[in-house]
Order: sequence, then C-alpha cells, then structure tokens
Amino acid sequence: MYLFARYVILKLPYSKNEKDFLKFIELINDGDHVLDIGANIGVMSYYLSKRLPNSAIHAFEPVPENMKVFLKVKRKFKLSNVKTYPIAVGNESGKIDMIMPQENAVYFHGLSRVNQDIQNNGKISTVEIKRLDELNDFKKVKVNALKIDVEEYEFNVLKGAEDLISKNRPVIYCELWDTENRKNSMEFIKKLDYKIFVNVNNKLTVFIEQEGIQNFFFIPNEYAYI
Repeated sequence: MYLFARYVILKLPYSKNEKDFLKFIELINDGDHVLDIGANIGVMSYYLSKRLPNSAIHAFEPVPENMKVFLKVKRKFKLSNVKTYPIAVGNESGKIDMIMPQENAVYFHGLSRVNQDIQNNGKISTVEIKRLDELNDFKKVKVNALKIDVEEYEFNVLKGAEDLISKNRPVIYCELWDTENRKNSMEFIKKLDYKIFVNVNNKLTVFIEQEGIQNFFFIPNEYAYI
C-alpha cells in the first residue's frame, strides 16, 4: 500500500477526479488549522501539508493498516506540520468496529469504514471513537477547514462537531453519495446557516439537485464566494 500511496501522490494533480479537492485547498489560507477526517493512507494530508506549509494539518485515520502506511508517508516526505490521530470520529465516544472490505482475497483500504453492515465481508478492527467537540486540541484554536470522507458516516461526524462548526465557521469539503446520509448531512448543515456549493468549471456554484455529484462544499452564509 505504501508504493500505491506514492503513486497516487504523484498522479493526483493530473487526475480529473481530484479537481474538487484541489479547489478546496484554494479556499484555505496558509496558516490555518485544517482537519482531514478519513485520512486513509495520507494522500490528501500530503497535499494539504505541502501546499499549506504554515498550516497545522490534523489527520484522523482509525484503521491500523491505513495509519501504518500514512506514518510511513509522513516520514518519507517530512510532513512536519501534520499531526495524526489514530481514532474514528463520530457522534459518540467509546469503541467502534471498522471494516476494510475484502473481495477475492483483495482488501480495499480506500473503502474502509465504520462497520454498519450485517454481513462482515472484510477485516474488522475495533478502534476508539470520539466526538470532535470533546477533543481538547480544538478548544483553544480556530479550526478553519474540514475535509470529511468517511464512507457513509459523514452525518455522524457533523453531529459530533456541531459546537466546533457553530463556533469556528469552517469551510467544509465533504464527499457524499446520494443516500439518506447525504440528505441528513445537508439538512443538518443548512440549519447551521451554511450554503451548499459544487465545483463547476473551477467555480463554486450553488448546488441544485442533480445526479452524478458527490463532492460538496459547505460554506458559511456570511462568506461571499459568488
């Protein structure tokens, strides 16, 4: 997985699939505090670190196999402004099961998620889970941006960060499939006085229900992006 991580790091700037993530980085001021929730093997944290060298990047990844690769990436590329948290984030505190899906003896690390399935077809890891609102690291600093990609657990992450979001008003970049989780996440963020945008031709545009969209920008109403 480490070699795969290095390959993805090299090709990411040229990938059409990651243009939205690169747009998200443009919205962040160098020197900000940024949370990478669902950091996986460290590719996104790498780009946040390198493009925002004066920022503090707080990266959350609970799956032990993924975090092992992430730490190797961090050492290799000297990501000194990245702090790692080997825990899950949600709307509860305690322990929770994570699953790394498996098919035909192949593990899919990129689809690792909180285990909400009846059928456990993959490797299970029991990990610590916390609410962002209870973490002391963010009590006395301003959190400016969140990237959330947690495979259908986004609503739980947002609920567990309601105080942080209300106080800090961060820009949020969130991957959401067209499911109940997406509906709940959007309803929740709107109640916090946010607007929902998508990236169209490198410009943020107010989201109107349409198919084929999965990357969203949650922007506080007081920010004038268009």
